[in-house]
Amino acid sequence: MALTCVFVSATAVSSLAAEETPSAKDLTYITHQFPPFDFQKGGRLQGTSVDLLEMVWERMGENLNRSIIEFLPWTEGYQRTLNEKNTVLFATARLPEREELFKWAGPIGSDTKVLLTKKDKNITIAGSGDLKNYRIGVIKDDSAMQLLLNDGARKEDLVVGNTSKPVIEMLQNDSIDAWAYSETAGRWLIQDSGANASDYRAAYVLGKIEAYYAFNKEIPDSLVQSFQQALDFIKGNKDKDGVSDYERILSKYGM
Repeated sequence: MALTCVFVSATAVSSLAAEETPSAKDLTYITHQFPPFDFQKGGRLQGTSVDLLEMVWERMGENLNRSIIEFLPWTEGYQRTLNEKNTVLFATARLPEREELFKWAGPIGSDTKVLLTKKDKNITIAGSGDLKNYRIGVIKDDSAMQLLLNDGARKEDLVVGNTSKPVIEMLQNDSIDAWAYSETAGRWLIQDSGANASDYRAAYVLGKIEAYYAFNKEIPDSLVQSFQQALDFIKGNKDKDGVSDYERILSKYGM
């Protein structure tokens, strides 16, 4: 009787542990409008990190595709991944200030953060000391905002929007002088808004970041490591011409 009880209890504990340990198919994947890493075009999700994620799933033996990915505004996706178990956000800049907030697999690729300004305003920013002279728009929780703060900007002096749309509108109507964002993605979003991206220039470089898949901290290390191992294989496994699938993805999106 006692042995039977011990066996049943051990089985119950084992089953419970199995239920609580997620696999790749149990995770919620969240992305946002950030070309060329991730973007929607014609109702279809595309981008470097989207294509790469499908290859990672395949390498891990998971029958998953991009249709399960949630497409959300950056701030909403960022906060959900911070606070909800089993969530993954991409592409996410890996900053020292974020290091302990998430677990990481990557890098997916690199990106340059700048201050975008109208060319006809002839704004010149020689160094961080000039930042206080301008009204700068940022997107809440975006890495460019953190880089600005690291460069000496004061949070109370920044104009914060929850999405790119109101920030771009302010840039167009001169309510702000500059937008702190990715140069590539910023130009794409400005053009998509109906403005002419060629009317804007990068007046100041904030820095270069590496973009990653960011995992909620509750996700087991073993699962994150499986993602990393699959990604490393895709990067390192080259064909007879010496080209990897990862390099083909980058080339496809002009990276």
